[in-house]
Amino acid sequence: MIETNANRVFSAFQNLTHKELGKALKSGLKKALKVIQKDAKKNLGSTFKNTNKKNPKYDDTLQKGVRVTKIYENQDGTIVGKVRIDSTRKTGSGSFRLPILEKGNFRTSPRYAKTYDGKALRKPRKTGDIKIRGYFFKDAVDTNETSFQSNMEREVDAAVNKINNKNLK
Repeated sequence: MIETNANRVFSAFQNLTHKELGKALKSGLKKALKVIQKDAKKNLGSTFKNTNKKNPKYDDTLQKGVRVTKIYENQDGTIVGKVRIDSTRKTGSGSFRLPILEKGNFRTSPRYAKTYDGKALRKPRKTGDIKIRGYFFKDAVDTNETSFQSNMEREVDAAVNKINNKNLK
């Protein structure tokens, strides 16, 4: 004979209000997205050096550009949240470089400086190019894709239990 806790779980869900259920789903989604964010930051740190140190040219680190957006409910009732690698849109932020570093399918063309301290150079000086290093964000998403649903379900269950325990007291 197989026993399940379906009746207990179903009765717990029936007792939740719409607001409480939405709060539990948002909490579960946020925690599942945080796992992807953490893995993406770890991959970024292993792919590029000094990503957690502040560059003197910019006001923040590259790691600050891997972020989770606000989690909200659409008008059709779906709950949406994203993990992004882009600029924080703050003045002086250097996180705009992350999408450039993520795109491993191209190599930027060599760049040349034609002036130095406002004076024209006789021969343009090569300043370098960005080499392919692989995907750090795509790899994080791919590795967590299979466990994302189970992570979210586990966190939603924990949030529902917390709400139910609070309501029972």
